[in-house]
Parts: sequence; structure tokens; C-alpha cells
Amino acid sequence: MFGLKKYTFGNKPLTRFFKQRYSSHPVNNNVRSLTIADIKDKYMNGMPLTMITAYDYLTAKWVQETQSDMLLVGDSMAMTSLGYTSTTELPFEEFKYHVASVTRASGSSMIVVDMPFGSFEQSYSYGVANAIELLKINPKVTSLKIECGNHDRDHYTIGFIRELCERGIPVMSHIGLTPQRANSLGGFKVQGNQSANDILSLYNTAKYLQKIGCWSILMECIPYKVATFITENLNIPTIGIGAGNGTNGQVLVISDMLGLSPDNNLQSLPRFVKNYDQLNSVAIKNLKIYKDEVEQKKFPSIEHSFKLKETIWKDFLDLIK
Repeated sequence: MFGLKKYTFGNKPLTRFFKQRYSSHPVNNNVRSLTIADIKDKYMNGMPLTMITAYDYLTAKWVQETQSDMLLVGDSMAMTSLGYTSTTELPFEEFKYHVASVTRASGSSMIVVDMPFGSFEQSYSYGVANAIELLKINPKVTSLKIECGNHDRDHYTIGFIRELCERGIPVMSHIGLTPQRANSLGGFKVQGNQSANDILSLYNTAKYLQKIGCWSILMECIPYKVATFITENLNIPTIGIGAGNGTNGQVLVISDMLGLSPDNNLQSLPRFVKNYDQLNSVAIKNLKIYKDEVEQKKFPSIEHSFKLKETIWKDFLDLIK
């Protein structure tokens, strides 16, 4: 069905065609995505940066509607959305499928994509090939995020990040608690809080990552004094998660902050998460209402049904007679 809808631009009337929407109807809105230069401009002007994770078209559309500065396609989807027990289980092909889904959502948020466990550890050439593959999924994929150990121990990842930066591939490095290396870190624990040498190692790692070309650094589960000091001594933006309010920006996992995961409860959330709603319980409540209404023949009612002209129905009855 086509109809006419009138709009105005200034004092001039405009008319355009529109289609009746059914349950699924794509809308094509060409919106310019933010760039690294835009993010750096906000950083230079002292404006706090926002980042939220998304894992499919629906959650990406939510994030894009908020006009968050950045959208992170994180490998945290393994546990929060896909039912895996660890991020290390996530297959690269499955991850790429979700990256493609996220990029279909229009909006201005700049898209940053994780390099999941196993996508770069085999060799530099293997990792570079996979990095390029992620960037080629969609032009909206602007930067990669790579978890990195301290520079005095994790020589391989530091070298790999240098390889990418030298090829002009934008990298946001991730230091502190790195979930892909949780086993070697002794679990999901705060980093840089045991000794002055631990703090120095984190600080030197951040400085070195800036030196080799990272355009930003994400810091996870680091004492706020340490994260603030590192931020104040860098010339690139820092994004914190569990790193206090002294970083240049913040990121949270969407399923944690909105209570989307079936296994989420307020007691099990990390300390650094602020829960803004419990959409999982809201969804279950309303799905139960739907189930009850169907079983009681309350849904669908006449207003949810399509009508037919009585003359056509009469002609049909005459035909079958």
C-alpha cells in the first residue's frame, strides 16, 4: 500500500511516498559516523567520551539511538548473549557474523571491534589477515580493540599491535584486567593494586602503547588513582571500565547495565557496573501475559485482525456452493 504524506521544509510543502509498515520494515537513514578525529576533538576539548557494547542489530540500534560516541562489538557477547562460559570459546566466524549484524544499524556511533581470543595469537601474519578481515566486513568498522598484557612480559601482543599500527590499522589497546587472559592473571581480579612495581608496569605499558601508535587505551579494573595518573600522563584518550571517574571516557556492557542476561542478578554484577534497569524480568513478565492471553483466547482480538469486505466473502461462499 502506498500513500502520500505531506512535510514542510521552511515554508515550502514537501510530499513524499511512504509504505505501510508491517512487523519488519527497514528504514534507510544515511547518518555520518563519528571518526577517530571526532573522538580526539572531544578529548582535546575535555568532553567525556561514551562507549556502550552491542552484539546484534537490535542492541546496536539501541546504542545508535543514544548517539553514544562509540559502540564496541565486544567478545563479551560470548557469555552475555551466546551462552558460552568464557570469551575464549567464541569462534571467529561466529564473531564476524555478529559484527556484520551490528554494522547494519544506522547511526553516528563510531564502531570499535574486539579481536577475539585465537584470532591473532598464532602468528603476526595470521593476526594481520584476520584484522583486515574484520575491517573489511563493513566500512563502519573504524578501529580494533586488542587485549594486551604488560609490556615487560607480553612481548608478542605488543609486537602484534606495533605491526597493525605500522600498517595504518587503528588500534585501541586494552590493559589491566584482560578477560582473554583471566587464567594467567589468577581470575577476574583488580590489577595494579598489589605493589608499586605493579603500578609502574601498568604505567609504562600505557606509555609504550601510545609510543607505538595506539590512538586510545581502555583500562579495566584498575584502582581509580592509578587510572587517573595514567590518563593525566598520556596524550591519547583513555576509556575506563571499573577504573573510576578520572579517565576520559567510560564503557559498560549493555546486558549488565540493562539487565538483559537471564543469569544476571544485582548481587552477581561486578562492582563497577551500574544497573539502570532489569529488562530481562520485564520481557519475561510480558511474554507470560502474551502466553496467558493466547491460551484464554483473548489475543488476537478483532483490532489485531485484517478485515475482508462482506461482498467478497459472500462471493467466496457462493463459489464453494
